[in-house]
Amino acid sequence: MDIRDHYGLALAVVEPEELADRPWAGPGQDIDVVRVVDPPAPVWQELADQGFLRKPAAVAWVAELGSGEDEFLSRLRRFARQDIRRAQRRAAAGLAEVVEEPVSPGTLDRFLALYTDRVAQMDFGVPFALGHRQAILNGPDKFFGVFAYEGEELAGGCLVRECPDDDAAVLRFSAVTAEWRRAGLPRALYCSALRVARGKGYRWATLGNEPNLIGHLTKPGLFRFKTDLGFRTMPSQDFADPSGHDEADLVLRLDRLHDPTFLLAYADPLDAAERRLAGHLFCEAPLDSAPYAAPFLTSTALAMPAQRRNGTGNVASGPGSD
Repeated sequence: MDIRDHYGLALAVVEPEELADRPWAGPGQDIDVVRVVDPPAPVWQELADQGFLRKPAAVAWVAELGSGEDEFLSRLRRFARQDIRRAQRRAAAGLAEVVEEPVSPGTLDRFLALYTDRVAQMDFGVPFALGHRQAILNGPDKFFGVFAYEGEELAGGCLVRECPDDDAAVLRFSAVTAEWRRAGLPRALYCSALRVARGKGYRWATLGNEPNLIGHLTKPGLFRFKTDLGFRTMPSQDFADPSGHDEADLVLRLDRLHDPTFLLAYADPLDAAERRLAGHLFCEAPLDSAPYAAPFLTSTALAMPAQRRNGTGNVASGPGSD
């Protein structure tokens, strides 16, 4: 068993042959999540028996752009569509929108400063975009940006990577000020980015690949936000991710995770051909799972963290979830 500090999360990576001994269950262990990477089919039943969830390591958020914005928005729930239209009206009344192709160094640096500030407000935020500055400016991939200005001040922006080989535009990084986030500017910016991508003739848009433990680097509310924008999840390896793979997670506790934490596991963990996903919402106390339901999920169920504390602080034995 290898215990790693994974962006503030105590992650224990175990090998399939270690499962029977349950090394994570010994006294004094400081572990949040136990993980088996790329579990082979012969251990899937044992993983399920111990409460592990077999899942894609990352999920891709994908939407077909369609013929135009009206047609795209017509697919959404009424309230989601109203939220987008309201955000667009607010942005049009107070902001100037600028599309840059290519993105200029000055604009990019202003965006990255805003992005870094916003990430710093997150519990486990990691400013991944900072490592992509040269690629955004110099390729080889092509980027465009959609930016919103309040006078001379940058209110927000979205950077989009073009992937012609995949017939897709990837909405890669975004950031807005706290004030304009409350006004719904991310929705307006994303719709503008989709409009530009649609005008370039792309069939697909994606919100990139997201680690499939929603409650660690991102909050579970982001799932609802992306769903309401018209995107759906699929295993990242099923949409242009050559490094995509599976893993099996056992969530022991939520000490360093959000309550709730959400992950998407295969609907049938024992069937290699099953690609549909089901939602598992980990929480300390019962809550309404309806906001985490989505038409592309087979189900959404509540789950309790596997770890139970007794008087000595040891991990109780037994399967990983109720």
